[in-house]
Amino acid sequence: MITNKTKDFEAVVTGSPDLFPGMHGNAEYPKFNSSLRKIIYITGFIGAGIWLNACTSTGYVASEPTYVEYGRPPQPSESHIWINGDWAYNHRSHMYTQQNGYWEKPKARRTHVPGYWKSGPNGKYWVSGRYERIRY
Repeated sequence: MITNKTKDFEAVVTGSPDLFPGMHGNAEYPKFNSSLRKIIYITGFIGAGIWLNACTSTGYVASEPTYVEYGRPPQPSESHIWINGDWAYNHRSHMYTQQNGYWEKPKARRTHVPGYWKSGPNGKYWVSGRYERIRY
């Protein structure tokens, strides 16, 4: 004797189109499933790209590049301080390029720490200048 529960179970197991409107037979998935799969793949590729970029963000060089002196523009006001230009790593050429310095008003309760070259296991790399809180 076949009951309604048995028929319902068989319908779920065989993937009856009545229970799953987007499904036609056992081989196909509902339409939302393929869209979800695409979203997961795209998210995975973006995540892998960000992760790989983070791994290679520091550029190592064998020696520090030569610093080129250039004229400083006039100070806009007495309250402005000179911020030396940093070095930016170019991933295509695998070289550092010098950035121009600039005048800037200092930030409240902060002091500017200039950038510097640091030695690592693979060579030298530039640590950018930044503002730090003044500790009393």
